[in-house]
Amino acid sequence: MNLRYYGIFLLVFVLNASQVVVAQEREVAKGNKKFNQYAFVDSQKIYLRVAESGYESADLFSKLGDSFYYNADYTEAVSWYDKLVEKYTESVTPDQYFRYAQALRAVEQYDESDKMIERYQELMDASGESYYDPNTIKKIRSERQNYTINKLNVNAAGYSDFAPAFYGERLLFASTRDTGTFTTRIHKWNNQPFLDLYVGTIDDTGQVNLAEKLKGPVNTEFHESTATLSPDGTALYFTRNNFTADQYRSDSNKTNKLKLYKATKGSGDTFGNVVELPFNDNSFSTAHPSISPDGKVLYFASDRPGTLGESDLWKVDLNEDGSFGDVENLGGTINTPGRETFPFVGKNGKLYFSTDGRGGLGGLDVYVYDFEKNELSNIGEPINSIKDDFTFIYDTDSGNGFFASNRANDPLDDDIYSFIRKACESILTVNVIDKETKEPLNGALVGIRDLENELLVSGEAIVPDATFIYEEPECGENYLARAAMEGYTTAEKMVEIPEESTEVGLVIELERIKIDLGKFIKPIYFDFDKSFIRPDAAAELDIIVKYMKELPEISIDVRSHTDSRGNDAYNLALSERRNKSTIEYLVANGISRDRLTGRGYGETQLLNKCSNGVNCTEEEHQLNRRSEFIVQGY
Repeated sequence: MNLRYYGIFLLVFVLNASQVVVAQEREVAKGNKKFNQYAFVDSQKIYLRVAESGYESADLFSKLGDSFYYNADYTEAVSWYDKLVEKYTESVTPDQYFRYAQALRAVEQYDESDKMIERYQELMDASGESYYDPNTIKKIRSERQNYTINKLNVNAAGYSDFAPAFYGERLLFASTRDTGTFTTRIHKWNNQPFLDLYVGTIDDTGQVNLAEKLKGPVNTEFHESTATLSPDGTALYFTRNNFTADQYRSDSNKTNKLKLYKATKGSGDTFGNVVELPFNDNSFSTAHPSISPDGKVLYFASDRPGTLGESDLWKVDLNEDGSFGDVENLGGTINTPGRETFPFVGKNGKLYFSTDGRGGLGGLDVYVYDFEKNELSNIGEPINSIKDDFTFIYDTDSGNGFFASNRANDPLDDDIYSFIRKACESILTVNVIDKETKEPLNGALVGIRDLENELLVSGEAIVPDATFIYEEPECGENYLARAAMEGYTTAEKMVEIPEESTEVGLVIELERIKIDLGKFIKPIYFDFDKSFIRPDAAAELDIIVKYMKELPEISIDVRSHTDSRGNDAYNLALSERRNKSTIEYLVANGISRDRLTGRGYGETQLLNKCSNGVNCTEEEHQLNRRSEFIVQGY
């Protein structure tokens, strides 16, 4: 071939190839525009077309992975994240490793998921809390919860049904079902019709029937979903697209965000007078409301500034005058670099929510947070699965509830499931024996207390085996069982009641004492609203000092109390001051602080009838203003 023509041919080829690349990049840019507007189905079509033409880039592979990830198609997401990590390792961001790890869990590739989380941790230099534990899956599956679940008949095949909410005696939920309107609007996130709120009746089997659209102006041509009814039934808080006063608003990228709205009850069963909540903003989403059982706090999900991950859980006080308090992030104990969403607060005060930011079974898992114990746990199977499980609600009185999942269908076809928690009927049996002889100590006094040291029940250990039975422990709770008998040291053990019905046996051993110190160590008393040590109290404390010096093996737990006058918080603080002055007297007189423990109990352990509002004499109140002493280790 003539070299001149060869050169021209080569130049034309290079120019054509360059033009192809430019055209491909132009298509990717179009896909990115759709992606940034959450039109994931449209962006996928563009990206796939470009990828099939042979074009490759880190941005293309990551956007394909993300678009499938956000539509819960985790199998496809894994395939594209895999290409991204294999071919463009240096370009992979921590967030992409995090989403890749979550997608791997949803297809049960747990070992590979752990590796991706390790890379995420390395890039983030995250030396603190790890949201993944290699033993999580084994632990969750070994502690299968006592729930029976059923798919609702009201689900519409091929459409999404989710976001169940208690609506009086009925069920409120969101659905994309086509109910025969002339025009069906299609949302480009997932290529499904827009959501509306529906109401159905709940029958005795937990099934939902006769579903119809919520009446009134709440439903519009755009999305309405995830609603919560106020405890008094007068207000409905719900999620909607940013569509207020017939105006459709968007952020600087032309993206329409989600907002929270409030509707008030009018005549009959209709909610109207829809208003936007004041802490929404066009630049971020605020969604998925849940009201605390006392009606004082509104919980929700948002990606507003200050969010730790892709979306966090937040709360705001609902003031009596109808105004709102300051918006507050629930913090790192709950929120992760992933998505925390769909909160629900049960009558038990616990917070239930879904997250893909922890080492669960896969996709979104339901977790529960106990505010009192500061404990977070995966709610386990069968509620959770390897797919997305979310919008969990629970009536703790009946043990019945509902949640949504895509476990049985196409990733975009969510269904609602009902569940019932089987009744837990456990029994706690306590036997009291002599530590040395192992003989039963019939007649010993046994008390069962909660972890706040409040006495729940007490009685004698009866013959023939010094047995005391507590017939109403709550499953999943911890208790303190204390046994005492004259001539013996008092002993206490913690016992955990499993989640499932069972009989729990506990043996408490009491050790005989050489001296009945209880005859010599008496309570000390305080003046009303005072914490100083009176002369008569000092005399009793001097006796304690004497015995503690003679018996260096013993230690003492000091427990201080108040009478019922004054508010609870003040009395708790007063009892703490009394406890401190009691211990400081002993320390000042030569007793090592290491041998002393104690705390104040406020007015929670009165010795007589003198509770709030009861007319008592000063002498009767005096009996409650005391520090008492529990001898230990002797």
